[in-house]
Amino acid sequence: MTNLRTNLFLVALGLSLLGLVMVYSATYRDFGAQLLIVKAAHVTLGVMAFFLASRIRYTAWRKFGPVFFVVVLASLVLVLVPGIGVEIGGGRRWFDLGFFMAQPAEFAKIAAVVVASLWVARLRPGSGLPMGLLAVIGLLFGLVVLEPDFGTSVMLLAGVAGVLWASEVRTRDLILAASAGLACLLGVMLLAPYRRERFMTFLDPWADSQGSGYQVVQSMTAIQSGDFLGVGAGAGAGVTYVPELQTDMIFALIGEELGLLGMVLVISAFVFLAIAGLRISLRAPSVLGRCLAAGLTTTIVVQAIFNIGAAMGMLPLAGMTLPFVSYGGSSMLVCFAAIGILYRVSEDSERAREVKPRVTASPDRRRRDRGTRDPRALRG
Repeated sequence: MTNLRTNLFLVALGLSLLGLVMVYSATYRDFGAQLLIVKAAHVTLGVMAFFLASRIRYTAWRKFGPVFFVVVLASLVLVLVPGIGVEIGGGRRWFDLGFFMAQPAEFAKIAAVVVASLWVARLRPGSGLPMGLLAVIGLLFGLVVLEPDFGTSVMLLAGVAGVLWASEVRTRDLILAASAGLACLLGVMLLAPYRRERFMTFLDPWADSQGSGYQVVQSMTAIQSGDFLGVGAGAGAGVTYVPELQTDMIFALIGEELGLLGMVLVISAFVFLAIAGLRISLRAPSVLGRCLAAGLTTTIVVQAIFNIGAAMGMLPLAGMTLPFVSYGGSSMLVCFAAIGILYRVSEDSERAREVKPRVTASPDRRRRDRGTRDPRALRG
């Protein structure tokens, strides 16, 4: 398990270092080294977030989780207030902190996983899904949709779905919750004209290749031009113009510059993250640890699937970044913090298995110890 969690961090770090190269390649013509420096600062902050999260016992989220949720909830409300939240491209999603553009919706993904894990961990096996939890998650979802940020709202529900999958909630309730979640997402998508247009574009992007389908068509063209080995780092993005290349469409640049080989390596990295996260979840010593690991892993992996699928024309565009790779400070912080929590769940699981029950102690020894608990043993 030590090697597993160490490799988990190293793979995440490797993806972020690849992101440095790709972001610079996508932006140096217009911004020089400016965004490279900012991206490097994001990676540094992300690594710091990893080490901080990995030092907190996962059971301590029982104390920190509610406070974190309230802070995130307040931030989601404040960011919608004109003059406080910053509006870019029609969405009011950011706080301008001067040195950093904070996006509360990104932190809402972790808050949703944490609060859902804490809630279901207290339930007895076979219990029904509590309506209070649905109301809390619905509140987070609604505030994120109001920004509007449909992609992040999808990831928020995906993380909660991972938590519920790993929980001991009654299967019938899980099926009903999944059906309600899908219906909610479908309704939100169809109610907004531009989201309906995105979905229709996904069905046939070539029908309007110079309009609504332009971004997807250009992305697929860039990937195709990369062939097996690609045109080389720094040599792409010059002939084929792909909008939002450093964020939503960075996988198209990977395909163009690093070719099929590069795409396979990136996909393999996320497959490893998925397998490692699943193993950590299954080996967790408690329902809380299992749900935290499953929810965070689901959030990262599903987001990667949507980003890669959209770039290849296999899934509708939802405005999602590629975890660790795309440009974005809040996303980097959240992704590394998630890896840090997974790391700590794995570490605490290993310590729990090392604790041996004292069945061989003599009666006199047991009376003398008065049932003293091994300090390494975990509660929850």
